Amino acid sequence: MRVNVWMVVLSVGFIAQNPMVALVESAPRDTAPVSEAVHEHPAIVTDTPRDQLIAPEVVTVRVYRSPEVTADALRTALNVAEATFAAASVGVVWSVCGPAECNTPPSPTERLVRLMRSPKSGSHDTRSLGYALIDMRKGTGVLATVYVDRVLDLARRLDLDHPTLLGRTIAHEIGHLLLATSTHGTSGLMREIWSPEELLASRADDWALHPFEAAAIRQRLTVSRTAAPIGCTPRLRTDTRQA
Repeated sequence: MRVNVWMVVLSVGFIAQNPMVALVESAPRDTAPVSEAVHEHPAIVTDTPRDQLIAPEVVTVRVYRSPEVTADALRTALNVAEATFAAASVGVVWSVCGPAECNTPPSPTERLVRLMRSPKSGSHDTRSLGYALIDMRKGTGVLATVYVDRVLDLARRLDLDHPTLLGRTIAHEIGHLLLATSTHGTSGLMREIWSPEELLASRADDWALHPFEAAAIRQRLTVSRTAAPIGCTPRLRTDTRQA
């Protein structure tokens, strides 16, 4: 959903084949911090020809975890998201936070992703898997939200690997923050609609950033880094219906 004012809300949704929404069965609770190194997910191919290698720009992302997502599942999801950006020569440094953790204000270049349950009522499209807040006046995006209960429910209904779906949703919303735009692509990771057929087929091109999107992200990160004064650091849509 978009709000046509300075602040734009981008939501990630899905096109449901079955209008009935199954009850979400909570995953085992695991609030242990995710401290292990994040590695490339084996399902994501990030090999780049040597003559096309580009020095990666780096972004720090603070993730507020949910008790509905185990530490292992979250680690795998972040691997998927990280590999997606690595293929675009963008490095991600994760800072995973639990309740009452990471209470310091974010640095100017830090992005925030919170994993939470969807609201029980309100104007949010129930098909949305998440959303990103974009300040159109400043041309910035800092905070994204991913509804873990909807991601888990969709994964169960389509028999998908839920950490992979979660990682792709996180990557999509971070993409909005890094591009600082409400615009969606017509294909690839940043498209507005994620259909059940596309989710099940899991074609690599459907979950990758386009070269022009990757270039725009790197340019924005470069500008924010070089413009920062000394001492400072300058949605899924995942859809299967509307990001």
